[in-house]
Amino acid sequence: MGINSAFKSTCKTLLGGEIGELREYEKYLQKYVEPVKKTKSAISGKDVYFTHNYADGTRFISNDEMGEYAKIIAKAKLDVNEIKDIDSIVSAIGEKVYYSGNILLGKSSDANVANRLVDSSVINKSHDVFYSKFVSHSYLVKYAEYVFGSVSIGKGMNSCIKCFETYDDSRVFECLRVYQSSGCTYSANLEHCQDCMYSFNLRSKRNCIGNLQLEKSEYLGLKEKLLEGIRDELEKKKDIVSIIEIVAKGKING
Repeated sequence: MGINSAFKSTCKTLLGGEIGELREYEKYLQKYVEPVKKTKSAISGKDVYFTHNYADGTRFISNDEMGEYAKIIAKAKLDVNEIKDIDSIVSAIGEKVYYSGNILLGKSSDANVANRLVDSSVINKSHDVFYSKFVSHSYLVKYAEYVFGSVSIGKGMNSCIKCFETYDDSRVFECLRVYQSSGCTYSANLEHCQDCMYSFNLRSKRNCIGNLQLEKSEYLGLKEKLLEGIRDELEKKKDIVSIIEIVAKGKING
């Protein structure tokens, strides 16, 4: 399965239906996620993907060029004029130091525009991903799968879109600080909850909308209508309000 198919499958799981192609939602998914950056290798000129900020003029190489880089460094010897003081040494060494990008370690595979992966596969436009698969437009993901547009995703996560600082959840959409929960949408600061929408600061609750606990049949009926509205909004605008914006505006505690 490719990353686009994984996105469509995840949308079916979370929203009750597909909403289109992954490429149509790149701007929406990338918002609030530190992007992967691109430069050229100082050795070969090939594309190198890296993350975080570096000083202007910093030179990079691809991680698979480390052998060639080692040969270059072995030939670069400091002469007596370059070790007369600290400034001279720093200047001389600085000219010989390159940073590495395109870091794919372990059994990582099928990576596109990615950096700092460990034993991860089918990764797209993401970085700092460890022991995970089917991840796109995300940052800091560990032991998770089917993750899109998310940050700080902890162990056990399965099927999430636009989530932030979550752990051991499944089937979550637009959630912030939701832990060991499932089937949650547009919610924040939940623990051990199931099937909650637009809910905040709850513990061990289920079938809640707006923090109001409902009978399961009533919850499912309202959930279907709300998800239809979310799908329509996304398909029309390729964007929708984020849980980050809702929490910031409402100053939800947690």
